[in-house]
Amino acid sequence: MTSTTHVSALAQKYEEKIRSLRHHIHRHPELSFHESATAKLVAETMRKLGYEVQIKAGGLGVVADLGKVGSNGKRIGLRADMDALPITEDSSQPYCSTTEGVMHACGHDVHTACTLGAAMILADLHKAGELPGAVRFIFQPAEESTNDDGKSGATLMIEGGAIDGLAGVIGLHVFPDLPVGTIGLRSGSFLAACDKFDITINGKGCHGAFPQNGIDAVVLASQAVQTIQTIISRRKSALSPCVLTLGGIRSKTYKSNIIAETVELTGTARYFEPEISTQVKAELIRALTVVESMGGTFDLEYISENPPLVNDPGLTEIVRKAAKQVAEIKQIVDPGQQMGAEDFSFYCEALPSCFIVLGAEIAGDRRSLHTPRFDVDENTLPLGAALLAQAAVTFLEQ
Repeated sequence: MTSTTHVSALAQKYEEKIRSLRHHIHRHPELSFHESATAKLVAETMRKLGYEVQIKAGGLGVVADLGKVGSNGKRIGLRADMDALPITEDSSQPYCSTTEGVMHACGHDVHTACTLGAAMILADLHKAGELPGAVRFIFQPAEESTNDDGKSGATLMIEGGAIDGLAGVIGLHVFPDLPVGTIGLRSGSFLAACDKFDITINGKGCHGAFPQNGIDAVVLASQAVQTIQTIISRRKSALSPCVLTLGGIRSKTYKSNIIAETVELTGTARYFEPEISTQVKAELIRALTVVESMGGTFDLEYISENPPLVNDPGLTEIVRKAAKQVAEIKQIVDPGQQMGAEDFSFYCEALPSCFIVLGAEIAGDRRSLHTPRFDVDENTLPLGAALLAQAAVTFLEQ
């Protein structure tokens, strides 16, 4: 059996390398479907560690294998996402983004660095004859976005064969509301499903001095927004959680003396029960009929981006057992159900999977995901690497 002290010691050994990788990736963020430099860095790092590397998996993904399948016939997968967000960073750190308008505001640089750290640890164990089986690393593009076919990186990686032959997949996400040394584990339903919708409201444009000659799409949209706000409070059972958010509204003309002909709205629905998706779409259509009653028309594009994330109970318990063997982990908490969404849910649908929350709070200066000031306490980096490596070892030792 592999010494857990050995795993933690290796994590400390590689801490500066992990930190350096995180800084490099953070300085050079890349948006979804454009992670070519990040993927190249990952592939080169994994090759130097002795992994068998496949590039351009699922587009710009990287898959790397190590070890031989043992007598239990199992190979475990460890997954990280690589893409950044279209946000301008507000930071004085020396590793601040150098790409204008793009930053790692969701911690994917941390996920990639921690997973590379786990790869270093497991490579050392393999050289020492202490890796009890086979492991596969999955570095995924485009967690934050979908392509023209509505597919995010997870679906593309799965379709490209990234999980073929795996007995399970483990991933993690930094959580700025938990202190370093705390992780969150939840068996069963954890993160919400995510639907996206785009609404186009059409009226009749005209000169702003003569509104009687047109059908004001701004007024139509205003009525639609108010009606949509009643869907959750009056059309859905309070016993079935759902968040419905309108995230943006714009007219194609934006001028004081023009009656707008077209207004666009965009939004999201988050829920845990799959049937809610059908209900929300139907209720949006119902709510938007107010536009027709006022002489306008509407178009609705509704996309189910990813299902709820449901952690496998058996694999979650294995990860819990592994976490208890990592000395730096002081507390394991149940984070409860979260309305955040993650395309790791597609791995959960395909095979036993476990998604971990990694505490990364900056004490006294808590940051929020998807904001210009997001950052983490980097003491979480070796802890995340050790946890992933130990989870893989514990799984393979079963």
